[in-house]
Amino acid sequence: MSQSRWATKLLYSSAITQGAIYVIRPMITYRALELDASASTIGYIAAVYALFPVLLALTFGKMVGQIGEGRFVIIGTFFIGVSAALLLTAHSLFLLAIAAALSGLAHLACMVGGQTMVALKSPTDQYEEHFGRYTFSASLGQMVGPILATLVAGSTGVMPKSTSAAFALALALAAIAMVPVISWRNEPPTVRGRKEDSGALRAAGVLLKKPGMFAAIFMSLAISSTGDILVVFLPLYGNENQFSALSIGIIISIRAATSMASRYFLGRLSARFTPRQLLTTSNAVSIAMCIAMAFAPNPWVLGAVVFIAGFSLGVGQPLTMTLISQLTVPDERALAVSTRLTGNRLGQFLIPAAAGLLAASAGTSAVFIGLAILVSTTFLPRQ
Repeated sequence: MSQSRWATKLLYSSAITQGAIYVIRPMITYRALELDASASTIGYIAAVYALFPVLLALTFGKMVGQIGEGRFVIIGTFFIGVSAALLLTAHSLFLLAIAAALSGLAHLACMVGGQTMVALKSPTDQYEEHFGRYTFSASLGQMVGPILATLVAGSTGVMPKSTSAAFALALALAAIAMVPVISWRNEPPTVRGRKEDSGALRAAGVLLKKPGMFAAIFMSLAISSTGDILVVFLPLYGNENQFSALSIGIIISIRAATSMASRYFLGRLSARFTPRQLLTTSNAVSIAMCIAMAFAPNPWVLGAVVFIAGFSLGVGQPLTMTLISQLTVPDERALAVSTRLTGNRLGQFLIPAAAGLLAASAGTSAVFIGLAILVSTTFLPRQ
């Protein structure tokens, strides 16, 4: 497969699958509110989304080297559709949690396959450009998904009219996303993974001992968890403050739009500044914006703050992908991608549960203060 063909197919699929996931995730919060869930329960459901990815991401990293990165994208896309179908019938918190868990696992499969494909097929001197394009396509889906969800679901003010309509939209998007990638079903792995490793966990432990690897993965964990919390808890924040579902959908989309813009300019920024300079500056801005979110008096101010936060948070993820790829050799990269995603999902499992408890006791504004503290830990240590 030519470079342009695989990249084009992956970018289209990534944008659409991310759109489906970003229809699903905020609507899970609204469906939970329809079922009278507390803030702590919403936090637990958000944590369940990342539960199986925490347990299986390393295993997926080993599997993708044997099964093939293209097939992993296909599998993940299929099960995003299955999870959307389950959500259509999830009228209890238990079923909602099961569907959320499946959607998280399916999303992980897409990401392991897609990121491994970029890491293996991109020239080593073009990692930032290719990862930037990949994350740009993901942000495009993340931008469009929440707006489409609220438009299709309708609005009765604070709550949407029909979360089921939004889940039906996610099912349709998953079907569309399958079209450009289905031809990969018979493709072998680009680089076959090592078979002699005694286990994924042990192999990841060895990988983490490489200089700079732990710092890069922890930074990815904190940044991704912050963005994830915004998707889940902005609907709850809006519900507490009587902001309409449509305004919250637009604000979530604004975050994705400015993240997308940051990745568009990342190549130019990287030519002028070092990764350390970019990360230090973006993290400082993110801290300030998370604090500002806690005191936003109306949707207009919240949207402006999220606009800036989306840009600053958006810089971090592709840079961590680049750092991790540069620290590894080709047959380690599938495992490195899955180790990074394990770290991300570990944060997305633990932090939402803690955020739910914090929101239940001190209000959702306190969650944003907590995010500022979390982001403050992402500064890269000197090596």
